[in-house]
Amino acid sequence: MEWYVKQRLEPDPRVDADVERSCTSKQQYKDEEDAHVHALMNGMGDVLFSYECRYCGFWHLTRRPN
Repeated sequence: MEWYVKQRLEPDPRVDADVERSCTSKQQYKDEEDAHVHALMNGMGDVLFSYECRYCGFWHLTRRPN
């Protein structure tokens, strides 16, 4: 994540808002299985979906189906 931010040539408010919404405000998981296991342990396995983050490369959970 830090690498991505440092490599940008100039700030883009739209991208910054997307990074905050989809990455920095969420827990990071090492892979899809780890994310799914955490959702199941919290009783949210049928509500949360995992996705690989384009900004940090880790996995996050979301309520939006892929």
